[in-house]
Amino acid sequence: MATKSTWHVRARVEKNGQYAEYDDHAEIVSPGPVPSAKDVHAAQVAQIIAQNPHLRGGRITGTATRIN
Repeated sequence: MATKSTWHVRARVEKNGQYAEYDDHAEIVSPGPVPSAKDVHAAQVAQIIAQNPHLRGGRITGTATRIN
């Protein structure tokens, strides 16, 4: 059975004075157990890097907090 959870995610990637950030709610549907905060944050960072490949290898900061 799929598990649905809502998270508040803040993620920022900086490199050479340029940055991209995400600060919003994310709804995750997982086929197994609820993902960890580390997994949710990593998925959001991967999405930022996919949209901004020039930031690959930059400094990553942020948090993921489960709402429900």
